[in-house]
Amino acid sequence: MRKSSIPDTRTSMYDRISEKRLAAEARAREEAEQAAAVAAIAMKNEPAHGFPLQPSRNELKIAGLALLMPQLLAFRDLDMTFEREGQLVTFSAKRRPAPEGLTLQRSTELYVDNLRKHHGDVTVVRQNDCLLAGSPAVSLDYAFKLGQERRHGRAISAIVAPADGNERQWFSVSTVINPDHPALSNWLIDFDEMLGSIAAC
Repeated sequence: MRKSSIPDTRTSMYDRISEKRLAAEARAREEAEQAAAVAAIAMKNEPAHGFPLQPSRNELKIAGLALLMPQLLAFRDLDMTFEREGQLVTFSAKRRPAPEGLTLQRSTELYVDNLRKHHGDVTVVRQNDCLLAGSPAVSLDYAFKLGQERRHGRAISAIVAPADGNERQWFSVSTVINPDHPALSNWLIDFDEMLGSIAAC
């Protein structure tokens, strides 16, 4: 009896289906972990009115060295680059006076507009309500390409209520990574946990 010359494609077809299912499950787990990390910030036992900002009180601790800034210097922008297993992680913090009438939603829209001035292909991945230093905040995840490489950013921004005669402040902390590197697979979770442990000093 002559054997059929038609190849059996069932095994390879099932393998492809299984691979797609496993990849989808992995993506779902990653998204669930990230969403849970963001939600954890909102559930932390933070002060009801948040920590007030003190723009002229600044200290940096870098590689075990403490640098105390003169009080005449008011914090505005901080941009740092870290390295994890050879892969770069950017970290930024920004503060601006928040004019009356500026809402969190509007500040988020302006943030996205500014991103698109620098990266025309920015896509908003998700947006969640959370807390930052005890103040109501918005967590924004976005994606874009830098050359041929993917980038994933997360920015958490708050409008901090005035204290000690100071005006309202817009305060934002953000990070950007290449999500394709395994060494950075847990960084966004670490980032959220770091922000969740902010304390006044």
